[in-house]
Amino acid sequence: MSDANVFAHECPLCNQYFPSRSKLLTHEKNKHCNNKIIPHHTSLILPSIELIVYYQDAFIVLIKKRLGFNRHSIGSKRLSIDAFPETIFVHLFENEPTFRYSPTQRKYYCQFQGKVGKERLKQILNYEYWNFRQDPKTKTMGYVLFVDYKGAYKVNFSWYLDIFLYFIYTN
Repeated sequence: MSDANVFAHECPLCNQYFPSRSKLLTHEKNKHCNNKIIPHHTSLILPSIELIVYYQDAFIVLIKKRLGFNRHSIGSKRLSIDAFPETIFVHLFENEPTFRYSPTQRKYYCQFQGKVGKERLKQILNYEYWNFRQDPKTKTMGYVLFVDYKGAYKVNFSWYLDIFLYFIYTN
């Protein structure tokens, strides 16, 4: 057995080899936890303004649909946009201080917290009222909470590549 087979998992950031993917993930979390380097960045196409606006609007619509008006809708929410392009996520968030990338997981993260986070998301989404909606009949409001008397809250964004492998067997 050659060393290449024993250490088949290479860290794309520092070129170290590891015997398993789990060891590589541990290394990445310990040594590159705040990584902002995207090794394949040059292959990402700069999105058009129209495409950026389309996904900004799609996100705002999704948020507003999920905001409820009663006490049972309180709590954390998870939203997902299928087919959200990697290039859009990178373009919107790569210059944020909390942006990071995991090459092994092919996953991006970005976090916003408190009043500063709320204001920054207004700029990124290009819409002042992205984080609340009002019931036209009752005037009750649903909103994304960033700050209250208990402290500051976080909004996390992540993007990851879902790879589907298809195996076709023929005789």
